[in-house]
Amino acid sequence: MSAARSPERHAAGTAPGGGAAGRTAGELARLVGAEVDGDAGVLLLGVAPLEDAGRADLSFVDLVPARRQAVSGNGRADSAGPVDTGAGALLAPPGFVRNGYQGVVLRSEDPRLAFARAVPIFVPEPPVRAGIHHSAVLGRGVRLAPGVSVGPFAVLDGGALVGAGSVIGPGVTIGERCVLGSECRLDDGASLGRGVRMGDRVRVQAGARLGAEGFGYVASPRGPVKFPQIGGCVIGDDVEIGANCTIDRGTFGNTEIGPRTKLDNLVHIGHNVRIGADCFIVAQTGIAGSVTVGRGAMLGGQTGISDHVTIGPGARVAAQSGVIGDIPAGALYGGYPARPHREWLRSVAAAMSIPRLKRRLKRLERVAGEALSRDRDRAD
Repeated sequence: MSAARSPERHAAGTAPGGGAAGRTAGELARLVGAEVDGDAGVLLLGVAPLEDAGRADLSFVDLVPARRQAVSGNGRADSAGPVDTGAGALLAPPGFVRNGYQGVVLRSEDPRLAFARAVPIFVPEPPVRAGIHHSAVLGRGVRLAPGVSVGPFAVLDGGALVGAGSVIGPGVTIGERCVLGSECRLDDGASLGRGVRMGDRVRVQAGARLGAEGFGYVASPRGPVKFPQIGGCVIGDDVEIGANCTIDRGTFGNTEIGPRTKLDNLVHIGHNVRIGADCFIVAQTGIAGSVTVGRGAMLGGQTGISDHVTIGPGARVAAQSGVIGDIPAGALYGGYPARPHREWLRSVAAAMSIPRLKRRLKRLERVAGEALSRDRDRAD
């Protein structure tokens, strides 16, 4: 057995990285809503991917429903064969077949979700001590609820309000009259412009900028004139904003991000954009001003959306698409300009056939030219 799978690689009773004490398979099953198939008394000390897991580790199998006969080391369905893992326990769907696996199986309707719930049990977030670092700067009228932590060199401008249990990381800047709900977390170097309002449990990752001035100009004989950007920026409960995202404040009204929406790293949201609840927006997507994105919509990476476009609720847009018109609710679009997904795939297939058609055309031209030459020779 390799060192990666050695059961002695964790300290007794602790998870990797000095996490919480271990759990038996039975205890863990109760906590994540799974059923035990095997020895419920097996002690688990940590979590690991299938290919690295040892006898004290929990891993998971995320299978394609039509092929639940075996798994390979990457956790996906594979051709028939034994399970390639040394994990002491596996979270797996109800139809999972052991195929020689001797460990405990914790059966769950959604093993990926159950595993996501299990990880913090073994590797909890590092504790944060409430208090204000001596190098932090607090302006006049700043109010901090109980349990707030303010890190080194953070700056909170006048009138800012921070809810209970929130964590303000090192180098964070919070502008005048900003309001943060309870249990928010702003990571290193995040920045809020004046008047940003957040709900509860909002996570802003490192380097993100919220409430910056929008990109608006008016033409004049002497060149572009900046159009005033005096609106607000409102973030709903349980939103997560990835590293180095930028969200502009509104021109006069608000830029709004709905509850539970998740933004990947390097996403740009323009002024007056309104994004509904439960949306997923993947890295390097750019959304121009006054766009409306409906509840539950999903935007693939590097998607670009033109201004004043409406994306319907539940719509999905493929990666690297260019959206220049409205998309209906529930639709799947892709390409540039973005169009219904099947239509886009057909156009891509047609474009890929152009080299073959070009070669065929050249052969036909050659054959036709030879035939024409022979006809001329006969005429002479």
